[in-house]
Amino acid sequence: MVNKTLRFLASVLIAALFLWLALKDVSYHDLHLTMSKLTYFWLFPYFLISLLSHYLRAERWKQLIEQKGVRTSRMTLFSGVMLGYMVNYAVPRLGEVSRSIFVGNREHISRTKLIGTVVLERALDVLVMFFLIVISLAYLLTDYRVLVPLLGSNTVTWLQSILSIDGVLILGILFVAAVAVFYLLYRFVLYLAKWLPSVENMRRFMADLSKKFGQGLLSIRDVKNWPLFILLTAAIWFCYVLMTYIPFTAFDLHNEYGLGLREALIITVVSSLGVSLPSPGGIGTYHWFVSRSMLLLFAVPEAVGVAYAIVTHLVMMIIILVVTPVLLAINKAGWYKSLTSS
Repeated sequence: MVNKTLRFLASVLIAALFLWLALKDVSYHDLHLTMSKLTYFWLFPYFLISLLSHYLRAERWKQLIEQKGVRTSRMTLFSGVMLGYMVNYAVPRLGEVSRSIFVGNREHISRTKLIGTVVLERALDVLVMFFLIVISLAYLLTDYRVLVPLLGSNTVTWLQSILSIDGVLILGILFVAAVAVFYLLYRFVLYLAKWLPSVENMRRFMADLSKKFGQGLLSIRDVKNWPLFILLTAAIWFCYVLMTYIPFTAFDLHNEYGLGLREALIITVVSSLGVSLPSPGGIGTYHWFVSRSMLLLFAVPEAVGVAYAIVTHLVMMIIILVVTPVLLAINKAGWYKSLTSS
């Protein structure tokens, strides 16, 4: 309980710090002036694309879960995904566990295995994000001199040291040492289990959890329709890029600063890095990463970049907080089962 409280307080401090960093050099007058010029016709397509991205994520998750006779309701998976996003606004990373518990209870599937599939899903998204980072670097960030104003000289120096031969060797040695330590701990637990029944019971419990978790991670091997799985992954990220691009029209960024789909791709990647930090729902981290990247990479004034980040983040949060309870109520009532089940 104490650890959870400390993690929550740490996430709130991270959010507050990055919000301060994003807002400290922006005057309220400039921010208000930018907000007053907004157009709102973009909200409807943004709403549809955002819901579509979440539904596609639930559909991709379905591909990982439905193996060896397991069948799930699309409405339950969609509700679970949305519930996870909503919980993340309160406690970062708890959403992944919450949606696994929700779906596991509704569909009578091992919750530990579901958590394994969620971890696998996140790992796949990280791989896609790194692929998009490579594309972004190839397009814009061609040398470290461009990275310095975006990440800071200390971070760039650290990256250079990590990517050096010595850095790679040190990381390799640390990885081997970590594996050796875990193996020795495992052998020590096996030794104690021979003499202490309580340790043996704990070992069996942990082994069962590890097995189910591993089954979730290895579910990638049993995906039945790989073309569909890859298409869903691409469609999810394309929706994210569109969700970055569509609000450009609200601020007239496509006309004033020439921001198009390529720039939307770069900002999507940068915002994903911000959201990945342990801040509640990306609050603060999203705002700072987006506004700084727009300023440093595309010369968008800081007030405009911060206004863009505030509006897009707020609209997404409202969508999740409004739609999720509706989906949960529909799911609990069991409506449209014939349409949402396979």
